[in-house]
Amino acid sequence: MATHDVEVRVNLRANQNEKSDQFGRLYPYLDRTSTINQRGLCDRIAKTDTIFGREVIDGVVTIFQKTVFDCLAEGVAVQLNGVGTFYPTLVSRKGGVASCAEAVKLGADDIVTGVHVRFLPDGTKIDSITSKKFKERCSLKLNMLQEIAYKTVEGKEVPQYTYRPIYQVANAKPDPGPEP
Repeated sequence: MATHDVEVRVNLRANQNEKSDQFGRLYPYLDRTSTINQRGLCDRIAKTDTIFGREVIDGVVTIFQKTVFDCLAEGVAVQLNGVGTFYPTLVSRKGGVASCAEAVKLGADDIVTGVHVRFLPDGTKIDSITSKKFKERCSLKLNMLQEIAYKTVEGKEVPQYTYRPIYQVANAKPDPGPEP
């Protein structure tokens, strides 16, 4: 049962892999229309039952962000209870190194080509954000069918996407959603 009033729009798109036995079957994907920035997040927090204004919240979030990045840069994972853990991982040069002597000769800067920040959702709490538990918090609603056609532009096949309302394609009435 959804616990949030805002709908999460679900679009469908067809499997385009002709070698797959699932070719042409429709699969859902999230219609992510925007990303909230720090100011928007702070405004949203300030609208909750808090005594702090947006400026104070923004200051705390800024310090929090810097501290999390500092910890990750030091190789320290950061766990947010009920949310999950951010942790750094390394990207190695292609082929790695053959020996410790080679690693010492090249140095860490040459054998590490990048650092990724990963996120592991917390699955230990009742209010966790793992797949099935988080789905219970969402109010899902079918939205659009994504159709794809390829057009040749300057000798290259370029995908052209079109979107049509799912209920129009299915010739059905939209689902009014759960009753209040």
